[in-house]
Amino acid sequence: MKKKEEPNKKAVRKSVDPDRLIDGEDLDTRYVDDAAHWITVYSELVLFKERLVDSASEGLRNMTEAHARQEIGTTDLLVLTAERDRLRRRLDYWKERQRELSRRRPS
Repeated sequence: MKKKEEPNKKAVRKSVDPDRLIDGEDLDTRYVDDAAHWITVYSELVLFKERLVDSASEGLRNMTEAHARQEIGTTDLLVLTAERDRLRRRLDYWKERQRELSRRRPS
């Protein structure tokens, strides 16, 4: 059972690591197309995570048991929100990077 717990802990830490990149993500790319690709990737991820946060928030509002609300509010919802916020920061980075690269492109 311990083998299963370790990957879970690692996944949790990775999910909220504010500096974590997705495999293949190169912050120093010189290509506008790369930035556009990561904008698409992160846009999809943000939308997905926003739906999860919305669903969890709605579920939390509908809970009648205080202990259940506290558990969701102090764990699940916080993790989902942190993940969403990390993804938004990455999306903002790639939007800005695309603007920078577009300005450098020869006319």
